[in-house]
Amino acid sequence: MSSAVRNFYPIRKAFRLSPLVMALALISPFHANAAEQSEKIEQSENIATQTHRFHRDHILGTSLDVVVQGASKQEAKRAVDAIQKEISQLDQVLSTWRDDSEISALNNNKQGNVSAELFEVIAACENWRDKTCGAFDARLGQLITLWEKSHGVVKLDEATRAQVLNQLKADSVKLDAEQQSIAMDSAVKFAPDAYAKGYIIDRALVAARKAVPSIEGLLVDIGGDIRVWGNAPQKDGWKIGVQNAFVHTDNSAPQQVLNLKDQAIAFSGQGYRSLAGQTHLLDPKTGMPLQQVEQCVVVGTCAADADALATALAAMTPSEGLELIETLIGYEAKVTLTDGQVYQSLGWNSLVQTPQHAEMRTVAAGQSSTKWPAGYQAIIDLTIPKIAVEKYRAPYVSVWVTDANKKIVRTLAVWGKDEKWINSNYVWYRRYGRQMPNLDAVAKPSRQPGHYKLAWDGKDETGKAVAAGQYLIHIETSREHGEHSYQTFNLDVKAKGSNQTLPAQKEIGTVQLNFQKVN
Repeated sequence: MSSAVRNFYPIRKAFRLSPLVMALALISPFHANAAEQSEKIEQSENIATQTHRFHRDHILGTSLDVVVQGASKQEAKRAVDAIQKEISQLDQVLSTWRDDSEISALNNNKQGNVSAELFEVIAACENWRDKTCGAFDARLGQLITLWEKSHGVVKLDEATRAQVLNQLKADSVKLDAEQQSIAMDSAVKFAPDAYAKGYIIDRALVAARKAVPSIEGLLVDIGGDIRVWGNAPQKDGWKIGVQNAFVHTDNSAPQQVLNLKDQAIAFSGQGYRSLAGQTHLLDPKTGMPLQQVEQCVVVGTCAADADALATALAAMTPSEGLELIETLIGYEAKVTLTDGQVYQSLGWNSLVQTPQHAEMRTVAAGQSSTKWPAGYQAIIDLTIPKIAVEKYRAPYVSVWVTDANKKIVRTLAVWGKDEKWINSNYVWYRRYGRQMPNLDAVAKPSRQPGHYKLAWDGKDETGKAVAAGQYLIHIETSREHGEHSYQTFNLDVKAKGSNQTLPAQKEIGTVQLNFQKVN
């Protein structure tokens, strides 16, 4: 079928968010009055603009990245401390993975008076369940648990699944706002993760602003769901990349770059929040994993609502989902189906900017007139091993391509952002890294132990195709209080596949290079 982008032209309906959801949005700093905003701008004019970036692993089962703009280093650290404190407190309330959390107690007891935060989240989830006609449903915790126990090896027993679904249709949930109490029938087990992560992001951003009122801009990113506010390092807005839904290499370039201002972005679909080989996104009508949507991306004014909508759209037809999006002020969406069809809301293209290529010195990759062989890529498979040492820190990894004269062609990966340690990869840094004025365009947080895949498609830093010929692929690793290693592959680019292997080193496992035709 055609993969052309389809804009959705809806029949306008008089749909508005309920007062509850509108009230939830008020936790956002976007709703501060103009005089207060003006005062804060005036106070910040005397502060030299500085950008500070922080990365933390093992946050809500994923990672946390924060960018603080227009603050001293001490102020930025206070802001990040406030963010982590807020996340920790809300995790104690909302985590379904913790036996000692408040929501786990509610799921076990089936009723009780609850905290303001838990009531707010459950009420919002119930509201979105109504507004999406059940496409977003936080009551499916029992089904999710059953799927997890199956480990993706066999399908969940059909009779069990049907029984749970029938119970859910008959069972009810009662919310009492005055008493701040929740009661539900036996089949209901709340799993509000698809709203709660965005809610935590919203609250974390507010906590940072309260802790350090003078900061000028913030980005809070938890596992790829992001909220931005205020001034960005680049004055025209925060640049957020959206990857091709079908490309899963760790260094794939964004298919689109969005220019966001005081907005949030959330993702769902295949490859996100996976459950033992199956997406954990379940169709509330059938209880089966959703397979027809490859990727849903939603941009809006609130991370919590964007998160919920990204999940709901995966369970709706594109026309139904985008019709809902068009009724919501300040929200846009893009839906990519597994067959390649792409649908987007009418205002999506207004968010997209022309990608800006890295500004760095590059060279023509040899003078040969022979073109790069069509459809070929260099695929690099590498493993970061788990090392049993006290206070283990993930290694810094640099992977780059040069011509035969060791002139830079393309930087494929720079994992590690700490200014104090990034130059530990001294071969890369001394020869190439410090020449890159916009290093943050390619630098990423250090990776935890695991398997990673990188690809080089035969283009240089400016996106220009290079010629066939001789190249070097460099892999350099170092670890704080650990070892350093540097290895290279000699790659002869021609219309013929090849395979090479580099032996494991102290901080990196075996590295494989496959030059192959991929399309």
